[in-house]
Amino acid sequence: MAGRFRKATTVAKSKEEFLSHVNAIAGADVGGLAKGVDKVLLRQRAAELQQICNEISAVRESQGKTTRSVHESRWMELASYAFVVALTLPYYVCLTYRSWFVDEGFAIYRNPDAKGETPLLQVLRNDFWGTSLNPPEGYITHKSWRPLITLMYAGEWLLCARYGFEGLEMQPMRFVSCVVHSLNSALLLWAMRLASLPLSCACLGASLFAAHPIHVENIVYLVGRADALSTTFYLLALIAYLLALKKQQMGLRSYALFAMLNVLSGLCKEPGFTALFYLACVELGFRCRWHHVSLLLLLFLLVAALRTWYVGGTDAGFGYVDTPIRYQDERTHGSSSQAWLVRSLSYLFQHAYYGKLLVLPWNQSWDYSFESLPMLTTLKDLRLSLILALYLAVTATGAVALRLRGAAPALLLGLGLIVVPFVPMSNLFFLVGTTIGERLLYPLTAGWALLVAGWAARARVVRWAAAGLLAIYIINSNIRMSHWRSPAILFMKDAEHWHKSVKVLHAKASELQAKGQLPEALEYYQRSLDIFDDQAITDYCIARILINLGRLQEAYDRFDKILNGHGIGLHDGNDFLWMTDLGYLLVRLGSDAQGAHYLQEGLRRMPYSSYGWNALGVAQARQGQLQEALDSLNQGLQIEGENPLLWSNMATIYAYGQAPEQALQALNQALRLNAAHPAVARNAQALSGAGQEPVLELYIPYPGRGGR
Repeated sequence: MAGRFRKATTVAKSKEEFLSHVNAIAGADVGGLAKGVDKVLLRQRAAELQQICNEISAVRESQGKTTRSVHESRWMELASYAFVVALTLPYYVCLTYRSWFVDEGFAIYRNPDAKGETPLLQVLRNDFWGTSLNPPEGYITHKSWRPLITLMYAGEWLLCARYGFEGLEMQPMRFVSCVVHSLNSALLLWAMRLASLPLSCACLGASLFAAHPIHVENIVYLVGRADALSTTFYLLALIAYLLALKKQQMGLRSYALFAMLNVLSGLCKEPGFTALFYLACVELGFRCRWHHVSLLLLLFLLVAALRTWYVGGTDAGFGYVDTPIRYQDERTHGSSSQAWLVRSLSYLFQHAYYGKLLVLPWNQSWDYSFESLPMLTTLKDLRLSLILALYLAVTATGAVALRLRGAAPALLLGLGLIVVPFVPMSNLFFLVGTTIGERLLYPLTAGWALLVAGWAARARVVRWAAAGLLAIYIINSNIRMSHWRSPAILFMKDAEHWHKSVKVLHAKASELQAKGQLPEALEYYQRSLDIFDDQAITDYCIARILINLGRLQEAYDRFDKILNGHGIGLHDGNDFLWMTDLGYLLVRLGSDAQGAHYLQEGLRRMPYSSYGWNALGVAQARQGQLQEALDSLNQGLQIEGENPLLWSNMATIYAYGQAPEQALQALNQALRLNAAHPAVARNAQALSGAGQEPVLELYIPYPGRGGR
């Protein structure tokens, strides 16, 4: 802007000088020259006139070049935006993925809030997972209040139902996540241009952001959209600030806009509430106008206090497997000082690992649970060098950025966009529900891109290094995207590199179990327990496999372990699992009364289990409760009406109840469905008078194989 102003001033001054020279020549005594007064003067005036003509011609040519240059620069600008957005297009392949991943069930397709089934006011009273911010006894809330994302999910879910996408809701929803990322890439390029970066360097930096492999989790995994959309409003707040700064119009409207964008960012994800604090730091670093800094900080504190009050504080309960560092105490390490050292070093190492993922992500993981990153217990641990490298790099970059804040503002803007949003996820002030969360890095990658672009504008070697890094990002992001084609591929791939992560091993075992590879699944479940033994959900999965394999006493021992204090992972939301299967096992072992008790409790919580209703019917029939047994079998047929064993058992109970016509009808249904099944064939012979006793058959399907 300043250069263009100087050029325009120079052209204006030149024109004034030309006019003065022309007027001087026009006022010359031409008549006197004709009389031969002074030939030298004549030659001098002619030379001056020729020079003026040449200069006028040069100015016109320059103006033509300037006009062409403006048009060319506009085309280059548009081409840069197109290139950056084009780098996000490979992510759109996830529109073909038809699987739900990890916690998308809790957040979306099993969450009434996210399906538009909950009144608006109640949505505002619930957390992101559909739990009340003031939960009843037995339930917990993580205080993750993101109503804007939940309402977006609800709107998309309802639109999918209206336009025929039932059962494929994840595909249009992932399209929205892809669009959000493309938009963020374009917004970041705009912010870089406003930060006075050359177009080539700005395009390079925005390209790094567009292709960063970390973003795969924010796009495919719909829960990660919260971080991406929060970054959208964060970037808009930065752009609004830079525009107001350029126009020198920082009035009340500007502050109202900053506050609104801060709130919108925070309603998507908690770090978004730091946008005002980030702008205050920028104001302090660049202009240091204390009344502006004070007003931004006051607005930040007001919004943060309101949010904290509304959700009921910042304390949240997370399990040991997800957040093991917080549980390191003097009972574990012998003294409070040693426990403090372990917690401090381990949290700092998490920061260093976040830095590694930010710069060069490699062998990524969908979850970094217990023992994925072993804790640091001594100052002799070599991993301390990574911590020192990170904080020395941040400190050195901060010193250089402050010194060059006038000549290279992108350095300070980028560093601030890394540090400020990281504070809420650092575990220094608030507990975060994960050891490492790749999707949490989304806003920080915008700061990293700004920082690299700022250095690239000052050093050619950085430009070449950034170009090489961009190539690596593009390759790795496409490889990582292929891992997310399905949960099976994701869990298998991650287990290749993260063989000490409790949840990664458990997830791989669950995929093997779903494929029917039960011995292999047992091996991986046991490997997960070898790392951390107090996992009730893993013990339950092992018990289920042992039931499928007929190793009933070993299965009972697993349930006995769960009931004797090893219950981590089971809660009011999933306790129907162990209740139903333990009830089934007890009926198999002959304890009908006790088995019926657990089956009734499990089926009351989750009634959609046909094998559970069948087992309850068998237990009731053995106890002489024939009508109750028939009612239970009818419940099972409501769920799985084409199951021959349910019909066969019903025929047997009708026969015991002296109802031959109903017994014959039920038997015919069983024969129609599967006459070759041993139990059906035996009951057919017994009920036809062959002298055999009819049998009541129990069954339990393999998990993941369509059985219920």
